[in-house]
Amino acid sequence: MHGSNLNVLGNLYVLTNGILVLGCEPVNYICYNDPDQKVGTYFTRDTVGGSLIAEDALAVVAHLDVICQDVTMTGGGGGVSSCSESLPALNGAPPYGDFEDMIIGGNLTITGWQSCWLGVARVVVAQNVDFNDNLTGDPDGNEIVTDSIRGNLNCAGNSPKPQIGDSGGSLDNVFGHAHGQCANASLVR
Repeated sequence: MHGSNLNVLGNLYVLTNGILVLGCEPVNYICYNDPDQKVGTYFTRDTVGGSLIAEDALAVVAHLDVICQDVTMTGGGGGVSSCSESLPALNGAPPYGDFEDMIIGGNLTITGWQSCWLGVARVVVAQNVDFNDNLTGDPDGNEIVTDSIRGNLNCAGNSPKPQIGDSGGSLDNVFGHAHGQCANASLVR
């Protein structure tokens, strides 16, 4: 395995129309420079000592990272009709938001995101998850799967409603309470 790591001591900001690709891993998000683009052999383990804050960003993709405090993503995403766009910074994919295989030491808040797709998978969140008013152009969007949430999971106003979709993932473990659209037994065990 090969990789290089980014260590941010404070907060990491993604501003209006910014694109963040933070981290990569075999299989789930293969590093762009990995010689094996089918399975992958490279990985990273990036760390943000503060919070990850995205405001009206175009795309936020984070894999195999540790965020010591909160992750907050407010607005952005390029709109629900963005599925036909092709962004070179995302290897030709359209704008989307994705958090996978991560540890978040505080809260995860995603509000008002509008893009082709949005997902949260295999993430350990030490506190609460607030997932509200997010819209995706892909009917398989808003996937929340196989997460471990130590606090509450709150969901409202999302379209489509949060789901497992075609991820092949499993139900979330929520140690607090699940509310709103996420109170559905199909998302929480």
